[in-house]
Amino acid sequence: MPEELGMEPPVEVRTQPDAVAPWQHTAFLIVVLTLWSIYGMVRLFLPTAGPPRLMVYTSSMIVQYLLVGSTIAGLYHRRQFVSDVLGGLSVEGLATDFGRGFGVFLGGLAVMLGVGLPVRLLFHPHDHSAVVQALRPHTPAELAIWVLVSLTAGVCEEFVFRGYLLRQFHRWTGSVGLAIAVSTLVFGCMHFYEGPAAVVQITGLGAWYAVVAVRRGDLRSVMVAHFLHDAFTGTILYLHK
Repeated sequence: MPEELGMEPPVEVRTQPDAVAPWQHTAFLIVVLTLWSIYGMVRLFLPTAGPPRLMVYTSSMIVQYLLVGSTIAGLYHRRQFVSDVLGGLSVEGLATDFGRGFGVFLGGLAVMLGVGLPVRLLFHPHDHSAVVQALRPHTPAELAIWVLVSLTAGVCEEFVFRGYLLRQFHRWTGSVGLAIAVSTLVFGCMHFYEGPAAVVQITGLGAWYAVVAVRRGDLRSVMVAHFLHDAFTGTILYLHK
């Protein structure tokens, strides 16, 4: 025994639990996202005249930043987590990341088409809900702000859903498939304001992003794809007058 040999007993090394953040932090985040989803459902079924679009766009970006900030605040190892999520980010690799992200974007369109065509036969035939139509950009200035909103959503939402939640659920359950399913379901519910058919499509898109994120080990290409998808959607809405 160490004591019998005149040696000090080994010091117990305490490490952080094998989780991304405390469970209380994740529970709080889930509550916030649930309330956000409920708000989207209310907007869908009880549409009312809202504030000016530029104000909505700006407030949306602010909410996204606050969501990411509160997510980062609860992490155990902030710098390491952000580094793991973003991978080897560099200016030289931006072109490669964009190219890969464009490929993920095209794959996402295929997924949405494959999921959406049969699903839309069961729901209302309109392409977009009244809420989405009210949000669509009407002027070049609004379209430019929409692109900024798309960039914000691409970075922030992927950080929260395919970065934080996907990793946290994986650490908790030990199952990649279950982690993908749960984080993707939460992501899909966040888009109830677009209508039930869109929720199913976006859930499929979220699953595609999650699979790519798991296989690649970083979110850069998925963030680019998410940004391109939202920007493309806004452009189509702008042109479809």
